[in-house]
Amino acid sequence: MVAMPALCKLMGLSESMAGAWIGGTVDSTGAVPAAGEMVGPLAMEAAVTIKMIQNVLIGIIAFAVATIWVTKIERKPGAQKPSPWEIWFRMPKFIIGFLIASIVFSFILIPTMGNDAVNGIIKVSKVFRTEFFALAFVSIGLHSNFRELGKYFKKGKPLNLYWMGQIFNILLTLLFVWLMLSGTVFSLPKF
Repeated sequence: MVAMPALCKLMGLSESMAGAWIGGTVDSTGAVPAAGEMVGPLAMEAAVTIKMIQNVLIGIIAFAVATIWVTKIERKPGAQKPSPWEIWFRMPKFIIGFLIASIVFSFILIPTMGNDAVNGIIKVSKVFRTEFFALAFVSIGLHSNFRELGKYFKKGKPLNLYWMGQIFNILLTLLFVWLMLSGTVFSLPKF
């Protein structure tokens, strides 16, 4: 969150390029606007837009992965076709809540109540969001078995995989940002 904006400025990226790169690489959705704003207002808008697109795509990809996993990967040859309920049980349910909240705020609350009223709701609900977020992580902790996880951390393989994945993501996202927003390959979009 702190290093990316500084790196964007050091590299001389435009605000739109910096924002797109930040939105595509900073993992925590809440940190994206803050990191983008460190570069500038256009970078913040670009970062948030890219992160929202990523979040929506997570839902589509999670559904596709759950479907493929149940119907192709885990299905034994000659076994009965799995029911749609099996896909439903495998799919992360937070995605449905995210989509419902996005649709309600975008197409119902903002048009009927206006931005100021909706911002007031968001401000008041921050306490609940924080508590539910903490509760979600407590629930993950209750389900975690560190003795069992310890077996997988031998020789640092998961950490190496994480760092390699992050570096790959940062470089690949930078390449796509350059291709799309530098004006070298495609015409620059008008913001």
